[in-house]
Amino acid sequence: MRDVREHIRRSWTLSVVVLLLALMVAGSAPSALRTAGPVAGPSVPDRTAGYSTFTGSVTGAPPGRAIALYGYGNGELFNMFQSLVVGADRDTYRRVDAMEDRDRPSALLAPDGTHVLLGDERGATDDLILVDLATGERRSIPLGATVGVRLLAWSPDGRSVAYSAAPLTDTSEFGSVNVVEPAVARDGTLRLLDVASGSSTDLPSVEPPWTAAFAPDSRRLAVQVGQQVRLIGLDGTEFDTVDIAAGRELAPEVGWSPDGRFLATVPWVGDGPTGGFTGHGMFLWDSGDVSFVPLDDADSTPTAVPDVARLLGWRSADTMVVATVDDAQHVTLAEVDRATASRRTLSRFDTGSTCELHTQPCMVFDLHLATGLLPDLTVRDAGNPQRGGVGPIIVNSLVVATLLGAAYLLWRRLRRTGSGPPRG
Repeated sequence: MRDVREHIRRSWTLSVVVLLLALMVAGSAPSALRTAGPVAGPSVPDRTAGYSTFTGSVTGAPPGRAIALYGYGNGELFNMFQSLVVGADRDTYRRVDAMEDRDRPSALLAPDGTHVLLGDERGATDDLILVDLATGERRSIPLGATVGVRLLAWSPDGRSVAYSAAPLTDTSEFGSVNVVEPAVARDGTLRLLDVASGSSTDLPSVEPPWTAAFAPDSRRLAVQVGQQVRLIGLDGTEFDTVDIAAGRELAPEVGWSPDGRFLATVPWVGDGPTGGFTGHGMFLWDSGDVSFVPLDDADSTPTAVPDVARLLGWRSADTMVVATVDDAQHVTLAEVDRATASRRTLSRFDTGSTCELHTQPCMVFDLHLATGLLPDLTVRDAGNPQRGGVGPIIVNSLVVATLLGAAYLLWRRLRRTGSGPPRG
């Protein structure tokens, strides 16, 4: 019996060694998965995949163009947050590891879903980072000085990004979570980034910018300062101002309707321009309405659309894409008719208790869509998530290790059977 126990011990020792070797190889070798180019029009899965610690990174396994960028996770017991993109052509999910390196700052997704642009919310920075989702490569865009940054909006043609920048002096009042946003929201200067060249132009006549949205032609910009929206050209020339009701703000990034006739406004998520905390990157948990301010001599103003957690983009001049949240905190993407407020569900986020080792519900925050893909968007049946990580390798390694251990045990027992009865 002592020999049998010894054989069993050796068998499991060998199995563990094999498993550890497999894990070392899996953790050190780059993933071979690469996503081919788009094979059809852009689409969104009818449901998103749940939380997984085995989700690969954009650098390790570039996913191709994305339909959505969002934060996902929970920090009730311990922080387990991810910054994710989900594919516009197939069910690919990747962690944006460049954002993890900067402690998950707010970021913008390019209108065509091919790039992510991020700053830094931990403190002042001297560059922006542009991540190519097709290659995983990162490009540093120097800012010319070390400043705090708030990213505001990406133009529909993909050429320009509006952002706000300010020197950071005293940030002690803001705590340690996000020291940048309140300071820049109160004291920032509007800048316009030329994405191709990496050069930025100051527009000091518009400060401090609160929210911004480009016109559909990408040649004009609506910028909220206090409770007014200023309409300016890309050279900073102001050609009109629009009053916004107290307690409301120009919908961030997408507040100019595709037909150019209206500005969309939403309730403050945070404490508004006077306080400086926007709340735009917070969890999706509350709903308000989207109302419209006419920019022409319209005979009537569209009726406000209720029960919207976030306005995310437009499929047409009459159809919006929004995020909604129900009483159970389930997050849904929906297509909404602006005239009738009727809606159709596009996708549901998995907010079940799969976070923090299956002890907490998953929360969605800082959600962005590839706005340029929305007019042609279709809904696809969600398949098995392609995470580009080491999950399948680990599972296969466990199976192989178990089989090797069983085979070794069998071989040893057969040898002993052939050589006589075991000694007691």
